[in-house]
Order: sequence, then C-alpha cells, then structure tokens
Amino acid sequence: MHKVKLSRIILILLAFSIQSKADVIFSPYTEVGVLWSLEGIGSYEFPFSGRNTINLWGGGGLVTALGEIKHPAFGGEAALELRHYFKKDKFEGFNLGIYSGIAIMRYPGIYKGQVAWHDTSVGIVPGFKLAYKHRINSWLIGEPYIGISAPWYEDNLKEVYENISGTEPGLILTVGLRIGFNKVKLRK
Repeated sequence: MHKVKLSRIILILLAFSIQSKADVIFSPYTEVGVLWSLEGIGSYEFPFSGRNTINLWGGGGLVTALGEIKHPAFGGEAALELRHYFKKDKFEGFNLGIYSGIAIMRYPGIYKGQVAWHDTSVGIVPGFKLAYKHRINSWLIGEPYIGISAPWYEDNLKEVYENISGTEPGLILTVGLRIGFNKVKLRK
C-alpha cells in the first residue's frame, strides 16, 4: 500500500512541472531537462506527533544541468519545514514536507558558451518535497529528494528568466541530494 501511495505522490510532483529548472539556486541555461542539486545541510527536527516534525535546516549547495556541469550556480538557503513521515515514531525513511525559506545564490552568465559574468540574487522559496531520509550514523544523513517550489526573487533574477524563456519560471522542479547533520529532539 505504501508503494502505491508513494508512486502516486511522485507522479503528482512530476506532473506539476512542464519546464524543469531548479530551486532558487538554479541553472539558467536550460528550459527543459532535469537539473541536479547537491547540498550540504544541518537540520534540527522537533516532533509534534508520531509522524510529524518541524524541521529547521540550513546549508549550501550547487545546481547544474547535466550538459553544463562546468558552470554550476551555487548559494545557500535556510528554511522552516513541516514534515510528515510515512512510518510512525521513526522520523526517517520517506517523508513529505512543505517548507518556506530564504536563499542567496551566485549564478554565471553564459555568452557564446563561456562564462561572461556572475550575478548574485536573493529569493524567498516556498515549496514542497518528497524525500527519503537515510541515517548513516547517529548524526549524519543522506537525503535524496524531488521538490517543487515557486520562488519569489529580486528583479535581476527575473530578467534572467525573461531573457532565456520569455516568461517567469512558475513552478520549478529540483532533483537533488542533501548530505549533512541531523538531530531529532525526541520526547521523553
């Protein structure tokens, strides 16, 4: 039953995105295709029921298109996330989260296949993620995820999107891996 529920959630997440770009830390040189994110994070979770937590996290990372791996965008973000875990009282494995955060990114401007400049932008990022939290040891986790977000960003980033595709991005798909420190404050 969990496999059927999980496959439906994955299909819904993928159906939301016609264009595939990434989160606020994004790669502006593509309009379609999958982009990849790799992040280092620290997170602290407060359970408020047997399956739900409030997760405070922050970190840094990079995003790139597979064909443009030499020119990643990079930055940092911090967020507050509400998580629902599919297994009761475990707080690991598959989870669905809704979050809101703030990010700063540095992205390259490409001209004739070369990096011609770099710009910096700040954004507010609401979204949701389907993740799998794998505990490597008592404090270290690996967390692959698929996320959908709709970032609000300052004007210079809006111009980048309009120059590339003629439109603003709308919903954005991110496929990524987060590695980092995690602490769950268990109730006594």
